[in-house]
Amino acid sequence: MLDVNELDKSTFLREDIVIYQKKNGFRFGTDTFLLADFVKCHSGEKFIDLGTGSGIIPVLLLKKYRTVFGVAIDVLEECVELAKLNARENKVIERLELVCLNVKDVKKFFKPEKFDVVVTNPPFKEYFRGFINPDNAKAVAKHEIEGTLKDFIEAAAFLLRCKGRFYMVCPVERFADALCFCRQNFLEPKTVRFIQPFPGDEANLFLLEARKRGGKGLKVLPPLIIYRDKGSRIYTEELMDKYRNFFENGEA
Repeated sequence: MLDVNELDKSTFLREDIVIYQKKNGFRFGTDTFLLADFVKCHSGEKFIDLGTGSGIIPVLLLKKYRTVFGVAIDVLEECVELAKLNARENKVIERLELVCLNVKDVKKFFKPEKFDVVVTNPPFKEYFRGFINPDNAKAVAKHEIEGTLKDFIEAAAFLLRCKGRFYMVCPVERFADALCFCRQNFLEPKTVRFIQPFPGDEANLFLLEARKRGGKGLKVLPPLIIYRDKGSRIYTEELMDKYRNFFENGEA
């Protein structure tokens, strides 16, 4: 049962979005927003978010695209309840179905090829690598405890219609794995954009769009830089524009 006393309430995107998050739990970051910004939906389409956490991605997409419908799943009941709260608070609950489900079990719950778009910010750390947070929600969000990167990509391939679009964000350390798993599941990588914290730094994240049974042809966009410099840690103008103009051109 979700305890509202354990939650923080904040506003986002010029106070257009209200978000509840656990005070001591996993909290969404810039990578989640950049993934939502990277996704393109068309009128009347249906998307699914795999591993939704607090539900920020479906909330953002449903607020931006007024004629699309969404589904979001998470393996943790507390995350599903939190996502429901955020969907109600932002008045998109009528267009969103929320399901407590392990990504490995999508074939038991959904019929194949029912979605136009699949989105995910998956756990990226292999179970045997690195410190595992004692907080269960944080651990599940970052480590492949309840589902591997391969499981998430296989689920996406099952759920997507032919020519449907798959969007993900992930650390660069899993870039080769992601492309390999996509190709194995007939998800053809179409667009990649690497993310750098500062000018001159190596990329630490990447955004990927793949298309189910799409033709070959990969476009690599210029890198997206988060901060102007290490001294000020002020966002670059491009990133500020993304925050200011997120709701523009809502229907692709």
